[in-house]
Amino acid sequence: MKKQTKRTSDNRIVYLNNDEITDPIKVVHVFFSYSWLPNHLKMLKRWRNDAALESVEEKKCSPDYLVYNYELTIKLIEAAWLLKRHKLGRLDFDDKQEIYIAKWYIKTERKKLRHYPENLSIREIVKPSSVLKKMFRLYKLDGYKKILHTWLHNALSSSFMEESLSKSEVITVYEQLVKLFEATWLISERLKDGN
Repeated sequence: MKKQTKRTSDNRIVYLNNDEITDPIKVVHVFFSYSWLPNHLKMLKRWRNDAALESVEEKKCSPDYLVYNYELTIKLIEAAWLLKRHKLGRLDFDDKQEIYIAKWYIKTERKKLRHYPENLSIREIVKPSSVLKKMFRLYKLDGYKKILHTWLHNALSSSFMEESLSKSEVITVYEQLVKLFEATWLISERLKDGN
């Protein structure tokens, strides 16, 4: 009888250096130093469309732009994997008054910040780190890496490879990445302000 051994390559951190592994919030700050939240969301939508939608139009993303953003996104996902157990950017409210205080705080914060999440629930805005935890219930780190690797190859390919991605998989991963971008942006902004 053969002994079962667990593969050590699953969910391995590959793109982050030792400094980033030690302090993964640096990766979040660097991600948003390259571009604002709306630009990251626009890039993600273009990438998704180039990877998953058959079109007679020319692909919108250049190869160097795609590879660069693929690596940035993978680094952000690896950092999120390391941060998923931390309660970063969380707002502390009394449970009885949470919804009223949260709505007031969100209204105030929305005026103060240049961009504000549009796809997060009130609870996710109050506790943005919960998004990190939830996203890894659907796919583990290795799963996101494999899917985004397929997205990259499909977006770089001159022909459409319909069988490589299911529509539900594309939609699910895209929605999770949008929430990840918004939640990590909110965490980054709140940590800058000292919350």
